[in-house]
Amino acid sequence: MDWKKESEMFNRAADYYDRYRPGYPQEIIDALIAETGISAGSLLLEIGAGSGKATAQLAGRGYEILCIDPGADLTAIGNERFTNESIRFETARFEEYDLPAQAFDLIFAAQAFHWVPQPIGYERCAYALKDNAFLAPFWNMYVVRDNDMDNELLAISRQYGGFADFLTEEQCEERIRSIAAGLTDSRLFTPPKIIRQTWEKDYTAEEFYNFALTGNFFIQRSDSEKAAAREALAELANRHSGVIKRPYLCVLYLSQNL
Repeated sequence: MDWKKESEMFNRAADYYDRYRPGYPQEIIDALIAETGISAGSLLLEIGAGSGKATAQLAGRGYEILCIDPGADLTAIGNERFTNESIRFETARFEEYDLPAQAFDLIFAAQAFHWVPQPIGYERCAYALKDNAFLAPFWNMYVVRDNDMDNELLAISRQYGGFADFLTEEQCEERIRSIAAGLTDSRLFTPPKIIRQTWEKDYTAEEFYNFALTGNFFIQRSDSEKAAAREALAELANRHSGVIKRPYLCVLYLSQNL
């Protein structure tokens, strides 16, 4: 996989990403803060910060946050949004950034850590974290269940190249085990504490179409295919009271630096 090409593709849809990508349940943010013990003055590093979706949920608490992302348009949005000097966005790939040693109280990544090639990602996190500090990646997982709405949406998604990485609940658990094993097998971090939070979001057809435009696969489809998908989503919403309801499973992994 071309990690650089794939991860930087989000920059092509910076405005859509900023407006239509979902945030994260507050319970996950609260758990992150409570479990890691960060407080005002703590130095945080965010990997793959995008335009600052997760950053916004940690702002205003006195943390110093360095946000790294390879997309220049995304980091520009972040720097416009967060004018406080304690939060800054820099355009770079994490594996290429000049990191200080043992500097950070927490390194986190929201919906982004899978874009970091391994083992260099674990190695650089271990290098940059203080002793016994935490690496805390977390993801929203796009859950599909066996019901009319989800089956119809999945069929449309497959027809047009994929709107998101949809997973059954069993597949979610398989991925959770794989991510946990990666952290443990690195031998640089403790086996992670795993915290789950389910939540839901209601979309109009147009909102979900705009969300789909943030996906790496769908964004590459032709204009005619995108138009057809848009029409199919509108028809789907009309069959379900004008709403495309999406369940999410947000999973936080908390591993300490050994």
